[in-house]
Amino acid sequence: MKTKISLVLTIAIYIASVISIHAQNANIIKVVRGNADTVTSASHVIVGVTNPGSEVYINGNKVKQYKTGSFGGEISLKEGDNAVVIRAISAGVQTEEKFNVFYKIEQRITRIEAGDYKFPVVVTKKGAYLNYGAGQDRLGGAKINFISDGIRMELLDSVANLYKVKLSENNYAFIPKDYVEKTYPGTKPPFSLSGSWSVSNIGKADRVTVSLEQRQPYIVKQERDPNRIVVDIFGTACNSNWITQYLNLESIDYVDFQQVQPDVFRVIINLKHKYSWGYSIDYTGNSLNIVVKHSPKPTIKGMVIGVDAGHGGPASGAVSPAGYKEKEQNLAMAYMLKAELEKRGAKVVLSRTDDSDITMPMRQATFKKENIDLLISIHCNAGGNPLVNGGTSTYYKHIEYRDLAETILKRLVAMEDVKNFGLIGNFNFSLNSSAYYPSVLVETLFMSSLPDEEKIVDDKFQKEMMKNVAKGLNDYLRKVRRSK
Repeated sequence: MKTKISLVLTIAIYIASVISIHAQNANIIKVVRGNADTVTSASHVIVGVTNPGSEVYINGNKVKQYKTGSFGGEISLKEGDNAVVIRAISAGVQTEEKFNVFYKIEQRITRIEAGDYKFPVVVTKKGAYLNYGAGQDRLGGAKINFISDGIRMELLDSVANLYKVKLSENNYAFIPKDYVEKTYPGTKPPFSLSGSWSVSNIGKADRVTVSLEQRQPYIVKQERDPNRIVVDIFGTACNSNWITQYLNLESIDYVDFQQVQPDVFRVIINLKHKYSWGYSIDYTGNSLNIVVKHSPKPTIKGMVIGVDAGHGGPASGAVSPAGYKEKEQNLAMAYMLKAELEKRGAKVVLSRTDDSDITMPMRQATFKKENIDLLISIHCNAGGNPLVNGGTSTYYKHIEYRDLAETILKRLVAMEDVKNFGLIGNFNFSLNSSAYYPSVLVETLFMSSLPDEEKIVDDKFQKEMMKNVAKGLNDYLRKVRRSK
């Protein structure tokens, strides 16, 4: 009997030790972050801890485990219920932890005062832009800059095809009626506080992101000395106590801000180099993003250059006394410039390759798709006394591209018997309006001038003129290299 009791006791001790060993080897998964019942973000982070040295999987994807036993991973959620399975394997033993996360798409809450607000309000559409005043011309009046869609502003007045809109207590602008939706009185435009910022390198550009409570109107300009981008955000007061700036920035030196008026918040982006290669500004949600492009290698070789032949199709442009059409001369010179630039190692993108009627938005879309580094648009001029030389001229919209227009003009007026018609700034030509790449409009000679007509329809003269446009571009790039 004693022997039997001893045997049973020995077996019991053995079984207990085996259970104890397995218990020590079994994973105990503890989720410390991510097992929330309901979330409002599609990107969901899960953090947990289990036995060190385990293999850990979240929804079938292996995640990193650290020496401490901690692990973590990020998953994407779909709207509604999302099953989460965490699996840990240690010493051949597998353990699972399961839970459910409900993803609720949160409706954007607009912080506005509703009720008896007595003034009408407009909301911007895509493609909207602001004008300085109510003046009109064939180019649409003096533009300030494009602005994002979804921005609410009080309507102050109506002038022809423009609305006068309130930007802040002491500032207003004009906006084309076609680019806004008019709403009924009752809802006041929002006032925002600024939040945290980040300034980061996103690959081919640096990006400044300023969080706001609502989309607010803005005016942006670039100053040359010092070289900086200044953005005034209206209807906004500073509450930015956290500005994160990373060390790998290529275009941006540093950022700063000023509260220039109680409801005007100024973002100041100081640039590293004397010459810059463009920027864009737009909203993502309620965060304002200013994207500043990195400089390409400042040589024609390897650059992607857009060349635009003005007019086309039924849009003949100017017609000379002898019946020559501007659109044909523009296209011929565009091909000549293309050949000259390709000879120097550039990739050239043409806005039109034949006698087609290409709209300005279509031309802009072509250049945007090809991510050009620089744009040159070729035209011929008209007007004035037909018995005298009209001359050549170059045009720019943004002050940062003045040097480009000037260096090309200097090469053109150095040609024999070519009159200087001028360097023209703040020109509202549609293709010059984008600030996202340097651009210049070249008005070669006057189709309406008899002495100019004789030259500008001559192939040999056209080739010489385009060769000098390429030389002017090379001069500009030389200045860029020397400035570094």
